[in-house]
This record gives sequence, structure tokens and C-alpha cells, in this order.
Amino acid sequence: MDLLPTLFLYVVFALYGLATGSLAGALSYRLPRRQPVILDRSRCPVCGTTLNAIDLIPVFTWLFTKGHCRHCQAKVSARYPLIELAVTALFLLALALAPNLWAAAALAYLGAGLVVLIVSDLEMRILPDPIQAGLALLALLWTGVTGANWLDMALGGALGLAIGLLLRGGYFRLKGRHGLGMGDVKFLGVAGLWLGLEGLPGFWLASGVLGICFGLAWRLAGRGQAFPFGPSLAAALLLMLFLSLATR
Repeated sequence: MDLLPTLFLYVVFALYGLATGSLAGALSYRLPRRQPVILDRSRCPVCGTTLNAIDLIPVFTWLFTKGHCRHCQAKVSARYPLIELAVTALFLLALALAPNLWAAAALAYLGAGLVVLIVSDLEMRILPDPIQAGLALLALLWTGVTGANWLDMALGGALGLAIGLLLRGGYFRLKGRHGLGMGDVKFLGVAGLWLGLEGLPGFWLASGVLGICFGLAWRLAGRGQAFPFGPSLAAALLLMLFLSLATR
């Protein structure tokens, strides 16, 4: 590509990343708490003031107001600009690695969805079904625009889901309690759709290693013995996809 069109494309992706990151921040808060997503406008949780466009500019508003509500001066969590920046970075990385523009868009929105899942699981121990369903549908677009094998995708999804159910059932038989939530089981199926049969062994290994590291960090931080496994699964899926594209 020529320099100017390429720079323009990166700017466009960055702007879409910021806007999508703002949406991801809202979804990661509202979905696990069963709050309205579409019909309810954003408002300050402290003073209840409905927020205008000037209050919702990604990253900029938080910096300009020094992390406080413009109306009542209540503190606004740094989770929002951090999510916006994380999603923007994933959008730019997707554009840099994907083989074509449609694949870049699919990979970018996968990243945004995974951020929502990670934050939701960390805060509420929930992997929202609407996001998982959206990522499963997005896998269809990914398969079509990358020329992947449809049968391999379907078999990968089925095997991922089956392995998840076996792990959940087996752990329950051994321990008398569930060591894997149904959200995690569903995500294993989603990951199988994206990676296909060939990518699943590497994904399982990566998610296991990341899970051990995250679990140790969680316990060292004094957060208790039980920890959410969703962040490790999401990070492993993203890692496997980025690595497969970077090594092509």
C-alpha cells in the first residue's frame, strides 16, 4: 500500500477502535448486571444525570475531567479509558496482521468482544451469552474471508464444546462441584469455531499455561482460591490467532 492510504486506514481503524471500546466498556458493565443496553442512555451512577455526547468522548472526556463526573464531580473509574485504549490497540494490531480488510474487521471485533468477556468475568464471574453468540456468528465471517475450511470450523466448534462438557462433568464426578462454568464451556465451543481442529491443541495448551499463571497471580494478590478462567481462555484464543497470522 501507498503511505497515505495506509495511514488513513490506520486512523480510521483507531477511531472505530475508540468508539467500539466505549461501547465495550458499557457492555462489560451492563450485560453481567442485567441492565438495559439499547433503550437506556448512559448516566452518572452517582448523580443520575443523563450524559451528553461531550461526556462520552472516548479517553478524552476522562482525561479532560481528570477522572470525575462533569456534573457532580464523583470519581469515574479508570476502567473506561483503559478498555477504550485496549480495544483500539487490538483494532490496530488486527489491521496490521490480517490478510485483508474484511478479516481485519472480523479480528478487530473479536478482540473487542473478548475484552468485554474478560472484564465481565473479572468483575462479575460471568461470560455474557449475547457476546458469545456474537463471536460465534463472527467466526462465520472469519471463515469466509480467510478461506478457512467450513467443515474444519464446524468440527472444531463441536469438539471444543464436547471437551468443555466432559471437563465440567468429570470434575463434578471427582470433586462433587463444578470446576468449569457453563460460560467457559460455551467459550471452548466458540474458540473451536475460530481455530478449527488444527488450532485446538495449541489453544488448550496456551489456556492451561495462562490459567496457571493467572491463578497464581490471583492467589498471591489475596483474591482467594477460586479464580475466573474466562480471561485465560480469551487471551489464549487471541494469542493463537495473532501468532498464526504473524507466522504466515
